[in-house]
Amino acid sequence: MSWSIQIPAVNTLKLALGNAAHEQALGHAELNGHPAIPIQGGKVSLMGALKVPVELFNDRDDQDAYGIIGVPPKELDGSTAEPLFSPDGAACWLKYAAELSAEANGQGNFPFVELSGGGSLQVKVADYRHHAATKTLEDALGSDAKSLRLPFVLGDVQALQPGDALSFQTRVELKAGVKVSWSAISTSLVAALAKRLAGQLVFELKAEAGASIGGTVSLQDEFRIVFSRPKDGGPFRVSVRKATSDAAAVHVSAGVSLDYSSPLLASVLGAADARVQDALKVVEGLEQGALTPALLQVAAALLKQLGFLKAAEPTLASVKAAYEELKDLVESVVSGALKAGFEYEYARSTEDATLLELEVPVQELAGAHGAFISGDLASIQHRVKDAWLRRYFHMKSVESQRVWGLGLGWRDVNFASQEDRRKLKSVVQHASRDHRQGPRRYAFLGARSYTSSGLLYGKTSRWGLDFNAQMPRFSLTPSADEFDYSLFAQSEVEDGLSKELIQRAVDAATVWGAVLPQDAPALVERLFRAAPAGTKTTTRLELRVDSASFRRLLAKLGSEPVFERNAFARGLARALPRASQPVRASLQRREELYAPLWDAYLKDGAKDWTLDKARATVAYHLKTQAGADGFVASHWEQGGATGTFSDVLVQASRYGGDIGSRPYGKVYAFWKDLLDKLSALNKAIQLETVIAENDATSAVQQVFTALDDLVCDDFRVAAFVAWLDQLCVRWKLGSGVQRTLQVRVADQEFVVSHG
Repeated sequence: MSWSIQIPAVNTLKLALGNAAHEQALGHAELNGHPAIPIQGGKVSLMGALKVPVELFNDRDDQDAYGIIGVPPKELDGSTAEPLFSPDGAACWLKYAAELSAEANGQGNFPFVELSGGGSLQVKVADYRHHAATKTLEDALGSDAKSLRLPFVLGDVQALQPGDALSFQTRVELKAGVKVSWSAISTSLVAALAKRLAGQLVFELKAEAGASIGGTVSLQDEFRIVFSRPKDGGPFRVSVRKATSDAAAVHVSAGVSLDYSSPLLASVLGAADARVQDALKVVEGLEQGALTPALLQVAAALLKQLGFLKAAEPTLASVKAAYEELKDLVESVVSGALKAGFEYEYARSTEDATLLELEVPVQELAGAHGAFISGDLASIQHRVKDAWLRRYFHMKSVESQRVWGLGLGWRDVNFASQEDRRKLKSVVQHASRDHRQGPRRYAFLGARSYTSSGLLYGKTSRWGLDFNAQMPRFSLTPSADEFDYSLFAQSEVEDGLSKELIQRAVDAATVWGAVLPQDAPALVERLFRAAPAGTKTTTRLELRVDSASFRRLLAKLGSEPVFERNAFARGLARALPRASQPVRASLQRREELYAPLWDAYLKDGAKDWTLDKARATVAYHLKTQAGADGFVASHWEQGGATGTFSDVLVQASRYGGDIGSRPYGKVYAFWKDLLDKLSALNKAIQLETVIAENDATSAVQQVFTALDDLVCDDFRVAAFVAWLDQLCVRWKLGSGVQRTLQVRVADQEFVVSHG
């Protein structure tokens, strides 16, 4: 089923392949024959140019346009090409490449798209042959020229030797399976339901109910599929790689279907009333359209509490209709989360980067080959689960994550360390091989995280930020207005379960706007009773601002300067550490007493705010304003102990020296700098300012720098989020802003949000 090629005329035929006298481009081989590939319901004929380019790779600096051969990157993060092979002085490669036209006769799938009757598409194929560097070019060409192998032919793939590879490239509709953690989905779901309810929702999920949820994502773009075999007699390796696209945009769609066997729907209903024990039976009855009178009343009550049922006298039909509406919302939220996560990862994968890699056992290749050729990777992933998977997007290894799938806001991928937080990397995708003048799009790898430990923050504390800036479409001259911007902030604490841990977590949730202050006491009691004291517990806070809301936020910044300053002062007051002192016990009390102090600090531009001034000012203010609590609180603040106002200035706002009479001016300076940089970004968007590649002075990269400075301290990140929360409420940014608290204790996970 192959075709033959004839050796090109080359002057260096007698030289060893490793000899530097060889040119990389050896010439063209003559191609004979037009093989027909049988498919179900017909066949496909492959026709190509009569001359096939032949290239030799015998030096690490040789460039392969397909990215299969080259120098491996130091870090496999998807932002640079990841070659399979690299010349090392002992091994060389010959590459035979051809651009073919596939024409169908009959009906069937080939490859990736349906061809019916006279349909056709362009396919680029390449056959890589591994040779020892001591072998002469004449001998290598002679052994290779007997046949040109094709990746569409099962026998050719099965005949691959170690170091060989077969690839094909075309525009595809790739169908890939995705599986993400329940917690990644539950935050978006609870936030959406809480918005609908306009009240607090506590979502409780049992860990044994299932650690993840799956779906299918379809992606239309230019891809390269590569078959190789690392070891003689060993498994085959199949890689899916991003190729240079000639399309203006990438089309992504996601789908998920939930039925009564999915614990997610039962968990949603159970979240409406923690006393309900048979939510799964309710879901099963609703799916089957048969509920006992007792279960009908339970279902009606739950759906009413979730805001989906309005009927005063519920019937099976009205309850079923309300359930379908709930189900549609859940599936829409889950699909949206899958799509967003997939787009996030894909935008940060450059040409020739490996998106997915499978290791296929020898005995399984025959059964899987057709799925690889048809592009239905989802069926393979669903069938083999994790057994064959080696890589998936930016994962360094499958074992390093709770589930394979998508980062979805980098919650499941490794965080950057504090030491390398200045290394902002942009990924550039091109729509042509002309990287200087051709269309391109940018995405930034801007996720940052930091860690600390101590009495104030629990056993282990981690917090981070991702300012997401990426272009959804290609452009000849990328400009600031062509980016989608969004923001994701996160704070996590791990420790043994205690009343103090839960109180701190819920108090922090009020600061972030995830829990209303009046709901906090009851929530503390419920979460503390979830498991015995000392049980390993993880608390996590999240804030998400979507693209539309972030644009509206940018447009409003600077329009109310006094309110914006007052709001940051309140944010700083709210973020002060909770302490046993009554003046610090609640968000309301901290804001009432400390916001005026922080406002004065900001109004002064932090000038002349020494420790002595801070202690004296705070002590006098509390003594005169805090009532019966003022005397003790005043002495506590004057002492400068851990958590006091002056201690926070030392930890979060101290410069290495006296900078312009502002020895403790970092909080002010970083906040003012962020305001200026966000305003500059908004101006760049309005003026459609061109953004150059890897320009550290661009308006986009300057925002990354300003955010990085502000939030590399956990007090400052809490104050920043509290400030954002107030701005979002003031300017009515609505459902585009999500705030959630997650608490994982023992086998339970709670997700809390309010509308």
